Amino acid sequence: MGLVKVAKRKDVTFQYEDGYAEAEVLKGECDQAKFVRCSLLPGSSIKPALYTTKEHTQVFMFLEGKGYVATPRKGFNIGKEFAIFVPDYDTEEFEIVCSTDSKKPLEFIHIITELNDYDKHCLYASKMRLPRFRQLSEGWNYYEDFKSEDIQSKMLLEHRNLGRVSCGAVLGDGPSVVGQHIHDALNQWYILLPGSRMTYTAGGESVELEGGDISYTPTGYYHGTEVKEGDKLDYIWFEMVLDFYPGEIE
Repeated sequence: MGLVKVAKRKDVTFQYEDGYAEAEVLKGECDQAKFVRCSLLPGSSIKPALYTTKEHTQVFMFLEGKGYVATPRKGFNIGKEFAIFVPDYDTEEFEIVCSTDSKKPLEFIHIITELNDYDKHCLYASKMRLPRFRQLSEGWNYYEDFKSEDIQSKMLLEHRNLGRVSCGAVLGDGPSVVGQHIHDALNQWYILLPGSRMTYTAGGESVELEGGDISYTPTGYYHGTEVKEGDKLDYIWFEMVLDFYPGEIE
């Protein structure tokens, strides 16, 4: 088995029950994060389980299809673009619905992460206002000098404001390069958006990724990405610090 672990979208076959299906991917690769591919047929809905700030953080990433997330206070529409949702732990129930007029099933990634003492401290002292629903275009822009200048980088879930978890996006057209760089204290996943195709290299190992694929790279390896002329470099990155952010705890 290689360093980079990949869950190919084409390898997932859904078995629906009451209009809903799920399949865990990258099982056992990281014992602190569970990734589940989910699909809702048009007209179907689910009410996910709730977790306290002493149990788990959960994140939902909506990739395709049309629908909405309903909470007691507000509804959030899904369908125009990639969107991410973080519920307010166990303070309120929520429902995910695939619209009856959706031309495709509502496909999304459900991520459940373990909480350590650092997470619990952060979530007790200060956290982002939840629930958080953010579409791709609503992320704020940031810059990294190892990326081609025409690449856009967007932040969706800010570092430290949700404990060890953070999330953002990288968007661009080929030919483009995300140069080799390293993270010393975190695990990282890439979720490729529909229509994307790129070559990802980590620790000297290269893999081909396309829309819907999910890759996982453990901490401590140089990694980067190349995309050819005519291809799109559009992916979501999801990160989880192993223990705590360096320098914050002596």
